[in-house]
Amino acid sequence: MPINRSALTLSVAALSAALLLNACAPAQSSGPALDPATFVPAPGEVFTGIDDVGDMGLWMITKDLKNATWLGEQYKGRTLREPVNVILIDKFATTPEQATARMLDGMNKAGYGPKGGHSTGYSGYLNGRLYAQYPQGNGEAFSDGNWWQSNNHGRMFGPVKTSGGYVFIGAVSGEDFRLLPNPGHPFNNFMVARENFADKLTANTVFKKKGYIDLKAKIDTATETTADHDGCAVILVARE
Repeated sequence: MPINRSALTLSVAALSAALLLNACAPAQSSGPALDPATFVPAPGEVFTGIDDVGDMGLWMITKDLKNATWLGEQYKGRTLREPVNVILIDKFATTPEQATARMLDGMNKAGYGPKGGHSTGYSGYLNGRLYAQYPQGNGEAFSDGNWWQSNNHGRMFGPVKTSGGYVFIGAVSGEDFRLLPNPGHPFNNFMVARENFADKLTANTVFKKKGYIDLKAKIDTATETTADHDGCAVILVARE
C-alpha cells in the first residue's frame, strides 16, 4: 500500500508538537492537593497598607503553597523567585463577575489573550487569603505570543473588593523557548514584560497606567535572585 507522505508528515508534526507541549507544561504535584486556606505567608513577604488595595503578597504562590521559582529552573546558577509586579484597580465594576469580565476583556484587547503551553495552578495573596489564577484553562496563561516562541506572559489573581474598587494583582514575565537538550521555557526578564503589558493595556483598554509602588521585592543573594526585577509593581486603574 503506498504511503501518504503528506499525512505522515502531518502526523509526525502533530506528535512532535504534542510532546513539546507536554514537556513545557507544568509538572503536576503528587499526593493530595494542599488547602489554600492553610497558607500563611512568611514574615516580610506581605506589603501592607497599599492605598485602594490593602495587604498584598510579594510573590506568586504554587499549588504546593510555596513561592514560585520558575519550576525550579536555575537562573545563572541561582534560584529565581517570581514576583507579583502588576496591580489592576477597577472602580467602575459593581460585582466580582463584572470585574472579572472587564479584566478578561482587557487582556484580549491588549493582545494578551489566554494561550496554552504554560504552567498553571498558581495563586496570589491579597488581604488575608489566596486567590487562584486567571486564566483558568488547563495550561493557559495570558500571553502575547505562542508557547513555542519568545513571549511575554502572566497570570492575574482576584478579584478582591476593597475601598478602591475591585482589585486584581498579577505576575508578568518574559520567557524564551528551548528545544535542546530538553524542551522548556528559559527565563528572559521581568521588567520588559511588565512594561510591555502595562503599555498595551494603557493603549488599548480602559486600564491606564497610574504609576508604580516600590514593594521592595528584590532579592540578590548568593543562592537566590529576582534577576532584573526592580522590586516594584505597576498600578493600572480603570478610567471608565
